[in-house]
Amino acid sequence: MAKPDLIIDSNERGTLCESVERRAEKAGMTVARQVLVVGDYQLGGACVEAKSISDLFQSSHNGHLWRQLDNMDANYERFFLLVHGSIEKHVSIMKNKGSKNVTYSRVQSELIGTIARIMSDFNCQVFYTPHISEAAMFVVKLHDKLHKPASKHGAQAVRRVASNDIRMDVLMAIPSVGREIAERLLDKCGSIEEMAFPESLKQVKGLGEARRKLLMKVLTSEEEVRQERKVRR
Repeated sequence: MAKPDLIIDSNERGTLCESVERRAEKAGMTVARQVLVVGDYQLGGACVEAKSISDLFQSSHNGHLWRQLDNMDANYERFFLLVHGSIEKHVSIMKNKGSKNVTYSRVQSELIGTIARIMSDFNCQVFYTPHISEAAMFVVKLHDKLHKPASKHGAQAVRRVASNDIRMDVLMAIPSVGREIAERLLDKCGSIEEMAFPESLKQVKGLGEARRKLLMKVLTSEEEVRQERKVRR
């Protein structure tokens, strides 16, 4: 039996979910609902986690967001965060709840700061839109782009852009290590050889325990290294 083009988490409800399902079916995609341990929408080897602005802030403050990102990183080849909702509406809701110090500029600053942290600390791409319709369109368009065949005009662009430093390219070939993390590793450790020592890796900001263990395995193991896929709760 062929795997569906789009799998929607069976626990997902609401306007966005309904809009995604309608658009996907209209585009000719096969859609199924299943319990997803990680993510809200699964597109083959990729997943999308969708959050409203309020959900993003709440999960960031209680730490759930960062566990979700770690889990997506460990379980999918590619993962995306879809943030949706109007800043103006969020401010209005918070003021109605009694939050007197909430302003547009403060919410905007926290939103941009949170997205910047996600993109710098994780190999995660973020899409933000104030409109539900555009959020749903993004999920469907993302499926099209991820499964687009190679262009007849030339090879598809590679996911990681080669740098002028071969050491950077070697590090960025490791799952969950993007350019920002690779730069931090070289800045703190000085050489790839130095990264084989646990104490050196602990000095690198944004490098969690899971990534430290993976790096140690890659750099020191004499056997094949496979990334373990497990879920943090």
